[in-house]
Amino acid sequence: MKRLLVALLLVTTACATAPPAPQTVQVVLVGTTDVHGWFNGRIESGVQRGGVALLASHIQALRDAYGGNVVLLDSGDMFQGTLESNLFEGEPVVLAYNALGYAAAAVGNHEFDFGPVGEGVLADEPGDDPLGALKRAASIAEFPLLAANMVERATGAIPAWARASTMVEVDGATIGIIGLATPDTPNVTLEANVRSLDFRDPVAATLREARALRVRGADAIVVIAHMGGRCTSVEDPFDASSCDERHEANQLLEALPAGTVDVYFGGHTHQQMRHFINGTGAVQSLPYSTEFSAVEITIDPAAGRVLDERTILRPPTKIEGAAPDPRIQAVIAPFLEQVAAKRNQPLGLTATAAFERGRARETTIGNLLADAMREWAGTDFAFMNSGGIRADLRAGALIYADIFEVSPFDNYPAVVTMTGQQVIDALNVVSSTGRGLLQVSGLRYTVDAASGYRVTDVTVDGEPIDRQKLYRVVMPDFLAYGGDGMAPVTSTIPAERISIDQARPVRDIVLEALQKRGLPLTPALDGRITVRNEPAG
Repeated sequence: MKRLLVALLLVTTACATAPPAPQTVQVVLVGTTDVHGWFNGRIESGVQRGGVALLASHIQALRDAYGGNVVLLDSGDMFQGTLESNLFEGEPVVLAYNALGYAAAAVGNHEFDFGPVGEGVLADEPGDDPLGALKRAASIAEFPLLAANMVERATGAIPAWARASTMVEVDGATIGIIGLATPDTPNVTLEANVRSLDFRDPVAATLREARALRVRGADAIVVIAHMGGRCTSVEDPFDASSCDERHEANQLLEALPAGTVDVYFGGHTHQQMRHFINGTGAVQSLPYSTEFSAVEITIDPAAGRVLDERTILRPPTKIEGAAPDPRIQAVIAPFLEQVAAKRNQPLGLTATAAFERGRARETTIGNLLADAMREWAGTDFAFMNSGGIRADLRAGALIYADIFEVSPFDNYPAVVTMTGQQVIDALNVVSSTGRGLLQVSGLRYTVDAASGYRVTDVTVDGEPIDRQKLYRVVMPDFLAYGGDGMAPVTSTIPAERISIDQARPVRDIVLEALQKRGLPLTPALDGRITVRNEPAG
């Protein structure tokens, strides 16, 4: 009997002290990217779509559904692109993100576009800091700006205004978040503004930072990167066959050992992703605050890991169909009120139909801008980089915001005297490096898609361009400074053959030329760019 009582006591004690069943934590990671200043969204057919106030309502619904276990992230290019954002150098976006409760944002290439604090975008005056506007935005932000592969050239350290990574606690689980900037940043912003920085190998930076975060106790590793992908279908997360393997996101994830990263949020390419790549769930939403990505993860804090089999990549969610959050509306309203008059200024111009943009073909908006630039400058040719055209031009009576949104960058007209050979080289270096074709006026050219969009011929008035002759070419100063890969060409041109007019940005000289015509604007293609062997679809 005594032995039985002892046995029962041991069993009872064991049951009382046995550890409870493992507790897991379910978290929803939400990602935006390439908002480009569209914090107020837009109205289409009388319906509000996009913007931070509508996003806030979606986020609150997720927080209600998941007990607050929602982590809000951004993959970069937050500020540049609208009148209401640019005039305040991104401040309204930062304040809205603060109110929304963002945990972190990656550093995008266009975060550097504003240059010093104030009107100028380049450090032209003594004491100007080419990173001044970005540093100011970082000082206002209640969330860190992350870029583990971005260091100061002078010190080799992450700049004081940024961080490599951060950690957040969610219901007893620890999530490490790594930020990455595209190594191509110097080619896709004003290079002078990032001369003090070096954008290094993102693979090495990710491996280093992931190890450090694990040592510090991270149960999950999330990357937010201004390095994107392009997948033509996002229906099946387990079928990545539609994803372009040449893009930075795919190359990074394939190079990382499986298990290094649990979730990847991409950006920069303005395309979608929703796929498992090399075992990592990778997502990317469309730009301009039109949608967000969401990933559900389940964390086992006791084991210090994510239960991969329970990771769910949600379909992209459109930011619409909800009531705007009045709290967020109150944050952005003062900025909208200050720009309303300029934004809605009538231009006396009417577009008979919409002008459309595109990177790998001749476009109606590209022709319009290039022709207007050449008319204004009186040059032989005009170049307009496709990446500098940020929106279609709508049909109807136009207001200033329409032109601004097409050309929001404060780039200035540069007249560059080039040989015919340098013209060919410029067309070639831009088209063959995947940054989009140069939209042109005054000449025609052909590219072969099958050979990487190499230029096969250039003609002027139906005759081959004279390779020795000097031609005057007007272009945004972004190109003259070597942007979009133009440096190998522009660096060979003597300084006295490059003239930059900093009186007014490109959009304003385009507007002047169009208003001088005094005619309705009608979109047209005339065969100035021919693409051979273009892939289907």
